[in-house]
Amino acid sequence: MKKQNCLKSHVALASASLLGAQLVTAGNPGSVFDDVDPMVTDFNMCDIFDKNTLYQSDSGFIRKIKLQGRYHSQYISAVERIDGVRDNEFDQIQHRRARIQMSFDLANNLSFGFDANFSDGDGSSNTLVNNGDTFINNFQTINIQWKPTDDFYVIIGKDKQDITREDIQSSRFIKTVERAPIVNEIGQQRPWGAQVGWITNGIEQRLGAWVYGAYDQGPEWVDFSANKGLSYNLTVPVNDDLDFHLDWNYVNNDGGLERARGNAEVGTFGSAYEHAVAVGIDYEKDRLKVISDFIYGANRERSGAYRGSEEIPAGNDTWGFYVMPSYKITENLEGVFRYQYMDSGREQRTQRFGNDGGGDRNARFNVENYHSVYGGFQYFLCGENLKLMGGYEHAWGDLFGTNTEIETGSWQFAMRTYF
Repeated sequence: MKKQNCLKSHVALASASLLGAQLVTAGNPGSVFDDVDPMVTDFNMCDIFDKNTLYQSDSGFIRKIKLQGRYHSQYISAVERIDGVRDNEFDQIQHRRARIQMSFDLANNLSFGFDANFSDGDGSSNTLVNNGDTFINNFQTINIQWKPTDDFYVIIGKDKQDITREDIQSSRFIKTVERAPIVNEIGQQRPWGAQVGWITNGIEQRLGAWVYGAYDQGPEWVDFSANKGLSYNLTVPVNDDLDFHLDWNYVNNDGGLERARGNAEVGTFGSAYEHAVAVGIDYEKDRLKVISDFIYGANRERSGAYRGSEEIPAGNDTWGFYVMPSYKITENLEGVFRYQYMDSGREQRTQRFGNDGGGDRNARFNVENYHSVYGGFQYFLCGENLKLMGGYEHAWGDLFGTNTEIETGSWQFAMRTYF
């Protein structure tokens, strides 16, 4: 996409903002702005997070327009050792996420929304700039939903392909600075597709059909030359405190011999595994919450060798699990713990950056018999809308295909906000 399209994107955004301003000032009797009494002195800073409705009406095709967004930054200080010898270390401030989101409630039980990345999105220490060609680099999600009843819905567009309790949880609410390695190894997919969901006797099920690739030019629209796949999700309430979950994702990758993207230019939307299955629980009672999943991935696409680690061959399987309890110590302070195990796969964040001081942002070894323990906290300044996070993670295992030990320790601190 050329520079002139970049200008068009900026003009479109400005036009949308102007339209929103016109909607809320046009005298429509359905428009909603909360009048502020100048005599009120008990202003609460956290109230600003609720002021995101641009337009609301009880009639017409457009019923509500909301403008939302999030910004997440973090500081990572990590040291990695190979056979006890320090091999990699870095200290880095990372602009982890910067997104703008809009949602439209429409007549006839329809809704439309998008969540767009407008930072460079690489999670590095770069400043908040776009990729040079477009204001919106890509859409994290963009879809239309039809929900005629509380027990049935259809979603069409780009969306998160749910697998595991930790991955399903939005980045606005996750309790650790980064997700577990085994979760990132098989999850974090946002392909284009269509989903149908229904609830029967409290049991929720969902079927999805997906396309795992896109065109390279922003905002990365769907490319149907990519490989296709399916998904299934099941949630069964056991009692008021406990839910049981089953997730299954499928990628037509020829037993690991092909990438999910097929012939598409961009293909980070599909799992590296042909089949990924997660069986887990979600337990919450009073101040205690526990999530956990057992995970299995079959027929991985190959991952090239990296320095001392051997190549993960096509068709390799993996398995693992995590357990993450959290406890609200006070109204504003929550303690978080997580243990995870991954049979084989690639290192994930925070081991992704800074190998040998060379700035390589993909300095991830292939590993096996890989453990990690995280202990940390969340401090809520304005609930989940504005919070501070911190913790320490210790990870250890072997380089894939060798008896060489690898060990990483990382301090992680973050600021998370959304409106």
